[in-house]
Amino acid sequence: MKEKAKWKQFLDKYVPRWAVLPLLTILAANCLIYWGSDLLTANRHHFDFTMGFDRAVPLVPFFVWFYILAFPFWAIGYLLSARRGKKTFYRFVATDLTIHLTCFILFLVIPTTNIRPELTDGTISEKILGIVYAMDGGVHPSNLFPSIHCYVSWMCYRGLKGAREIPVWYQRFSFVFASLIIVSTQVLKQHYIVDAVAGVALVEIFWRFYGKKQRYQKLMGFFEVLNHKIWKGEGNLDEVESFYH
Repeated sequence: MKEKAKWKQFLDKYVPRWAVLPLLTILAANCLIYWGSDLLTANRHHFDFTMGFDRAVPLVPFFVWFYILAFPFWAIGYLLSARRGKKTFYRFVATDLTIHLTCFILFLVIPTTNIRPELTDGTISEKILGIVYAMDGGVHPSNLFPSIHCYVSWMCYRGLKGAREIPVWYQRFSFVFASLIIVSTQVLKQHYIVDAVAGVALVEIFWRFYGKKQRYQKLMGFFEVLNHKIWKGEGNLDEVESFYH
């Protein structure tokens, strides 16, 4: 029983129960929107937003390591967002889900693609990049504008910036690492500059939008209703009442 209590205490510290459902919702939304939009636009014309700047950017296979390490970086960033408390966390969730919905609409309205370079060197980095290409659409990828890779990475920095609950060194690290991931999307030819700019811009726009007048409250109330039912009293009753009024 003591070990079980310690385990529960550990989980509540790093992954509060009230944060589990919103985080799972974000994960589900990402999977459904990315793969769902790909299926819905499979037979449609895809636009190529390649510009002169993109053609001038060299291919740097070494950056594939930053691209791959984005996934654990995201997991840590999203889990840490819950440590800021419910209000900031639900602002984070509202921002993320709104951007996911925006991406889904844009993926359907403006399907995009690019032409990936031919890989010729036999370095480990290039071999790994070849696997990434193969798993992500092959020669003609899709769902490029806006870049989910860029926006989620920037969320992991933006959502923790200025947090008293998060060590300053990690906040600085998250800025540097998010920036390296964004650069990796360019030098690996996974995305073009317009995709990256759009991804970062969406985060900044909606983070500010939900920071005003606590516009995330309805979403917070919705999840608190579910938490109250699922976790038997975990949800805040004041937020539950606000949702119904």
